[in-house]
Amino acid sequence: MSRRFLIGLTGGIGSGKTEALRRFSALGASTISLDEIAHEQARPGGAAFLKIVRAFGRRILDDAGRIDRKKVGEKIFSNSNFRKRLERLTHPLILKEMLRKMRLSSGIVVVDVPLLFEGNHEKHFDATLAVLAPFSERLRRVLKRDRLSNLEIKKRMSSQILDEQRMRRADVVIHNDGSLKAFRQNVAQYYQAFCLINQEQR
Repeated sequence: MSRRFLIGLTGGIGSGKTEALRRFSALGASTISLDEIAHEQARPGGAAFLKIVRAFGRRILDDAGRIDRKKVGEKIFSNSNFRKRLERLTHPLILKEMLRKMRLSSGIVVVDVPLLFEGNHEKHFDATLAVLAPFSERLRRVLKRDRLSNLEIKKRMSSQILDEQRMRRADVVIHNDGSLKAFRQNVAQYYQAFCLINQEQR
C-alpha cells in the first residue's frame, strides 16, 4: 500500500466542513465521515443500535423501529449528562471503525471528525484542518438546511468548542466567509499542497 497522509478535518455546525469533505473527494482524496459511520452504526442491526435503545428507551424509536435522530438530538442537547452518556456508548465504536477505514486507505485521506479537538484525536493524523465561518453565517446556513429552531441550533453550537480554540489548535485553517467558488478554490490549493507533502515523504 502506498504512503498515507492523514488529515483530520473539523469545524463547527454550519461551518462548511461537509462541503470541504465533498470537495476533497472530488479532487481525488479518500474521505471518511464520522457522522456517516455513526449513522450506519445506529441503524437497526448496527453496532450501536441496541446500546442506544437500552440506554434511552424505546421512546426514541420512530414508527418503523428506527432511531429518531431528532428525538435523540432534543434529549442530548438539552441535557449534557445524556450527551456524555451517548458519547461513552458510541464513540469507542466509531473510533474503532474510523481507524479500520484509515488503515485500508492510501494517498491523501481526509477524515471529517466533528469533535476532533474535544476528543483529543489529533494523534491519529499527520495534519489537522479547521473550517471556520462567522457565527451569523453558520446560523443562517443551518436554519436553511435543518428543521431546527434558533434556540435548538444555538444549543448545539454551544456544545462545541469555540472557533478561537480550533484556530489555535489546527495546523491549517480555511475561512469560509466568502463565495462557494472561493471556498472550493481554497480547498483545492490545500489538496495540492498535501499531495506535494505526501510525495516528498515517500
